[in-house]
Amino acid sequence: MTGPELSEFLYRHRISLVAGTIIILLAALGFFGYEKYQRNQVQRAAVLYNELVGASVAGQVSTARASADTLVHQYGHTPYAIFAHFFLARMDSESNQMPAAETDLNTIIQSRSVPRGLKSMAKLSLARLYLEQKQAQKALDLLKAPDVAFAALQDEIQGDAYVELHQNGKAMQAYRSAIVALPAADPYRSYLQMKMANIGVAP
Repeated sequence: MTGPELSEFLYRHRISLVAGTIIILLAALGFFGYEKYQRNQVQRAAVLYNELVGASVAGQVSTARASADTLVHQYGHTPYAIFAHFFLARMDSESNQMPAAETDLNTIIQSRSVPRGLKSMAKLSLARLYLEQKQAQKALDLLKAPDVAFAALQDEIQGDAYVELHQNGKAMQAYRSAIVALPAADPYRSYLQMKMANIGVAP
C-alpha cells in the first residue's frame, strides 16, 4: 500500500479506528482498575482479619464475630473469608449454636476454591462437632475419604466414633493406625494408648 493509499484508508476508516482505540484504552483502564480494586479489597480484608484475631485472643467475642461476619459477607472472594468461617464455627460451637457451626464448616467443605488441606481441617472439625452431638455415624461418613496429611487425627476421630457406637474392635484398629501415623517420639502416642486402655484393649 502506497503513501496516498494509506492516507486514504486511514481517512476513510478514521471513525472506526478512533472508536477501536478508545475501546482498547477503556478495556485496559478497566483491567488495571479492577486489579487495583482487588488489591485494595485483599488489603482491607487482611486488616479486618488481624482485628478478628486480636479480638478473639482478647476474648472480645462480639467484636470478633462482627469482624468475621464482615469478612464473610463483604470480602467473601478473599482467602480471609475462609478463615473467618473457621472462627465463626468455633464461636458458634462454644455458644452451643451447633447448626450455625455446622453451616460454616460445610461452607468451607463445599467451596470449590478452598485448598484440600483446609477442607480436610473443616471436615475434622465438623466430625468432632458431630461426636459432641452424639452423631458418631455422621462423623464416620464424613471421614470416609482419607487424607494422608491428617491421618493421625482422622484415625483418632474415627476411633472415638467407633467407641461411641460400641464397636471396640474397630476403635482399636483406628487408634493403632493413628499411633503408626505419628513419629516414634511423639508424646501424643501415650494419649492414644490411654484411649485404647480405657476400652479394655492393650496398646
